[in-house]
Amino acid sequence: MSKVIKNHIIDELQAALGGRGEVLVVDGFETLRRIRATPGIDDIPVIFLSAKSQIEDRVDGLRMGADDYLIKPADPKELMARIDSVMLRSRRTARRIKGKVFGFVGAKGGVGVTTVVTNMAIYLHQTGKSILAADMHLAFGGLADRLGMDPPQTTANLALLPAESIDSNAVQRTISRHSSGLTLLGSPSNVPAGVTYSAEHLISITDEGAYTAQLMLLDLPNDPDIVEVIADELSGIVLVLGSEPTSLRAAARWGQHLDQLGLRSRLSALLVHRQGASQQYATEANVSESLGCLVLGEIPYKPELYGNAEQTRMPMMLSVKDSPERTIYQNIAQKLTDYTDILEQFHKQERMKSPRLD
Repeated sequence: MSKVIKNHIIDELQAALGGRGEVLVVDGFETLRRIRATPGIDDIPVIFLSAKSQIEDRVDGLRMGADDYLIKPADPKELMARIDSVMLRSRRTARRIKGKVFGFVGAKGGVGVTTVVTNMAIYLHQTGKSILAADMHLAFGGLADRLGMDPPQTTANLALLPAESIDSNAVQRTISRHSSGLTLLGSPSNVPAGVTYSAEHLISITDEGAYTAQLMLLDLPNDPDIVEVIADELSGIVLVLGSEPTSLRAAARWGQHLDQLGLRSRLSALLVHRQGASQQYATEANVSESLGCLVLGEIPYKPELYGNAEQTRMPMMLSVKDSPERTIYQNIAQKLTDYTDILEQFHKQERMKSPRLD
């Protein structure tokens, strides 16, 4: 390892664990805990070389995320062999490419989240991207129904497994494929008997699902507990709201909650018009102002188009080719693809508007 790389790693560890220029006075266990809790360095391979030889110490170290544990004094040849082994495993793991995860949640019920996720997933799939549409409702999921599917396996099958055994292979076995080629992770269409979802199950399903596609779109229930559980897994969260006053008020409450979860920097909104023009009380501009977040776009009021899609169980994006609706989803999809950069630019512009800069 070059001196430059070594110094860079030391600087990063100092910054993450104690601050540059500060002396770190922590033991190996505390150092490991901080490394594993710090994004950006949390996947660094770690081998314990310790005089603590009790089985309890070794178990604690491994459970905290150590890749190996050796007792002092260690034979140099064995130490080098262990290092080589850990680095080989690390390189194998690094080959796994994790996709971005976007959660779509309604400010209140009935704003069209499932319809948005269905059409957005199909559009992105049609552009050649690898997409997984995942229904995170624990029961009565509607995503499969929108696609005219009755998947033989759902997230309930994954919930029957120990959470720690859920990997990308297990998720792949549960995924169903739509006739369009889109992949779906469905949820139960009824209340599954004898199935209990733990927080660990939801995290594992989301985390491992992200390794199966470039983009994972989550149809989230209007449930703050579920959103909180998977918050750390989300690359972005899209708050879907209607243009009626009750939806705007509900969106404001959701905005406050998502802020408390630390999701403000990953938050955007999507305005879905479900009433005629005379009953629309919100526009993209005033939603952005009231919520203080980027609005990805507006879905216009087209009851015949979307009603027919629900009746035939053929999503709108499969029946239209050259239409304004397709252009709308194209614009939203582009913003999702460049999500981090676009949000950063939006927040930079908002800071420039701040009266404190005058």
